[in-house]
Amino acid sequence: MKINFIRVLLIIITFITINSCERDDICIDEITPHLIVRFYDNDNNTLFKKFSQLSVKVMGIENDSLSFSSTDSILIPLKVTDNSTQFILTLDSDQNTFIRDTLTVNYDPSNVFVGRSCGFKTIFNNTNYLLDSNNWIHNVETITQTIDNETGAHVKIFH
Repeated sequence: MKINFIRVLLIIITFITINSCERDDICIDEITPHLIVRFYDNDNNTLFKKFSQLSVKVMGIENDSLSFSSTDSILIPLKVTDNSTQFILTLDSDQNTFIRDTLTVNYDPSNVFVGRSCGFKTIFNNTNYLLDSNNWIHNVETITQTIDNETGAHVKIFH
C-alpha cells in the first residue's frame, strides 16, 4: 500500500511539473518597421546613386545619430510616440565638406497587436515628406503612404 501511495504521489508530482512549464515565447513575427530610403541619381531618375558618407541625426533625441557609407539605401527608425520625425541628413562629400538637409516625415502612428510573444508593433499611415532645404537633396518622392513592413523602399531621395 505504501508503494502505491509513493507511485501515485510521483505521478502527481510529474504531472504538475510538466503542466507548470511555460512554452517558449520567441518573437518571430515582424516588429515595428523602419523607414527605408532609396537614393537615386537626380539626372537619371531610374538609376540608384550611392553616396560616400552619410550621417543621419534624429532631432529631439540626444546623441542619436546613424552613419552610413557607400550605399544607395538606408533604414532609419521613426518615433512611435509622435506624429512626425525630423532628420538632419549630412552628406560628407569627397572634399570633406559637410552638406546638410532636413527631412521631416509626418505620419499617423497606429499600434497593432502582433501576438503574445511580440506584443504590439506600430505602423505608420498617411506618410508625407517635407524637405526643409535643398543643399544636396533635389527632390523627395513618396513610394507608399503606409509603412507596415520592411520588404521595399518607402521613399525616394534624388541627389
